[in-house]
Amino acid sequence: MMLAWSFSARTLEEIERLLRALGKHRYVREVDHRIHWTVDRALADLPAFAPHAQAFAARRSREKGLEIASRDPSLWRSATADEICAVFRAFWTPGEDAERYKQALRAVLAETGLPPATHEPFDASADEPPHPELILLDWELFPVDELDADRHRGALEAMEEAGEEVDASAPVFQEGPILAAPELLDGAPGGELRDDFFVWSDGPYSYSDYVFRGAAKVAKLAEPPVGYNDID
Repeated sequence: MMLAWSFSARTLEEIERLLRALGKHRYVREVDHRIHWTVDRALADLPAFAPHAQAFAARRSREKGLEIASRDPSLWRSATADEICAVFRAFWTPGEDAERYKQALRAVLAETGLPPATHEPFDASADEPPHPELILLDWELFPVDELDADRHRGALEAMEEAGEEVDASAPVFQEGPILAAPELLDGAPGGELRDDFFVWSDGPYSYSDYVFRGAAKVAKLAEPPVGYNDID
């Protein structure tokens, strides 16, 4: 079962620092961030996204049967944390440029023929997520039995103190919030999120909590993250 931690990250700068911290700490085995083709198309006048938009347009010309509204994994491309942050800056920085990008995104999503997502920003059901999700944020931590006794002492001691039952060989997966059209279009009025940024995690609670607290500290957030055990 996945549980959510809320982070005191609402501004673009705070979210950027948090994303980079989550992807660079010593417990992370793999980072898997992805961008949907519609985002590349909407931001095609930006140098970081133009080559990807052009490559996808060429692919559509070659693959006449490509279903652009499907759940085909190849409709999302791998992305760096810097590219994800650039997407957020493009859509969430108030001004004429953001309004132009938002209009472009609405137009390209309409081209898919899919019904528009109608949930309130950051309020989509995790059990029935909207399609397409436009940004995917995933991390994988090392299983407990692969942690080094010295390098990873902090998390190991946290788990020992908590006395949790642990599946030592299971990898630990973490996911960012659902980021579909409502989040990119209306998720940051005035350039700031209305609510704290959430990240989900499975595996031993004490392990994830230790990692998240460390990432928040590295990101220089004002408050430590709040998890299930912190709620009275």
